[in-house]
Amino acid sequence: MAVFTPSYPLSLPAGIPGVQTQRFALNRIVGVSQSPFTHQEQVIQHEGEFWSATIKFPPMLKDKASILLGFLLQLRGRRGTFKIGDQDRKTIQGVATGTIRVNGASQTGNQVALDGFANSTSNVFLAGDYIQIGSYLYMVTENVTSNGSGEANVKIEPSLRQGIETIADDATVTYTNTTTLMRLDSNETAWDTDQVSKYGISFSCTEAL
Repeated sequence: MAVFTPSYPLSLPAGIPGVQTQRFALNRIVGVSQSPFTHQEQVIQHEGEFWSATIKFPPMLKDKASILLGFLLQLRGRRGTFKIGDQDRKTIQGVATGTIRVNGASQTGNQVALDGFANSTSNVFLAGDYIQIGSYLYMVTENVTSNGSGEANVKIEPSLRQGIETIADDATVTYTNTTTLMRLDSNETAWDTDQVSKYGISFSCTEAL
């Protein structure tokens, strides 16, 4: 018998209802030690930064639930990865259009140089907009204005994932329907049903780095 292994990462399937509620979060690894004598603190931010999400879908009937359950079961617990983003921010607030690209290879840190914007334009991105470079998701933290050559330095959180995935010069920047790589938090896939066969389905996940 042939063994079928899904090609990860998967994407949320079409034909299912939009989410009812979500909790989307950026988590950091920050150590804080405090003197019991002076109350002074030492703070160290480590490299760990990752998105997490808890997604709850509205009650749905069997036909829609079957599509979603098929997707979840193919993840095989925490084995597989999938692509998902903030379901409330699928488009930007800024005025950027066209193809935006990374302007320079091997960038690191919390600022990325981009080009391809309209020249000398205010608010090409606004604080709170998401961009995706490669497989990973970043939030713009300050409003962005392009210069006379259509270039801009964009402040982002978290830091660029250069150590995980190469960020090449001229890489295309996605700014609509942005996603990141996620992995389920549990190996159990479960669902609830009621007396009229309405399904309750939810899951939590953490960025796969």
